Amino acid sequence: MIQTKSVPIGHILHAHGTEGEVLVEPYLNDLAYYARLRSVVVASVDGRARSIQLLRVRQAADRLLMQIDGVSSVEAARALVGQECFVDRTELPPAGEGEFYWFDLEGLTVVTEEGECLGRVEEFFPTGSNAVLVVRNEAQETLVPFIKDVIVSVDYARGTLRIRAIPGLL
Repeated sequence: MIQTKSVPIGHILHAHGTEGEVLVEPYLNDLAYYARLRSVVVASVDGRARSIQLLRVRQAADRLLMQIDGVSSVEAARALVGQECFVDRTELPPAGEGEFYWFDLEGLTVVTEEGECLGRVEEFFPTGSNAVLVVRNEAQETLVPFIKDVIVSVDYARGTLRIRAIPGLL
């Protein structure tokens, strides 16, 4: 059920230095992936999007510094602050065994081991120790911790995510 679509891979935090670089908060764990990027689509908060060419991407601790073609001053870099960077889903490397891209889980139907349908994954958020899936149907919202004790299986072909309803979850 994985579909080709644009997916967010980072958020531009602020201008860096005087040469037009921007500091980016990466959304993917594999920071080596970003070094291979040649272009991204940036989208402003008002929804406008445009493709930009990257001259250089380098790691700065757990963040990234990007040099963008045509952006050579701190003022030009500041104009990009707050924008998200996107790539086509097909450009991402495959997830490893037992790993998932969060956006691939969105839209999956969540079912308990007993067969009860809880709704669809609509979003997720990190909590520090683990991520939490927000599952909604018309009547309710269920917060499902994304941990081994709860997640039983993910079946993209069927569009389902099977969970174990541990005590206190439902």
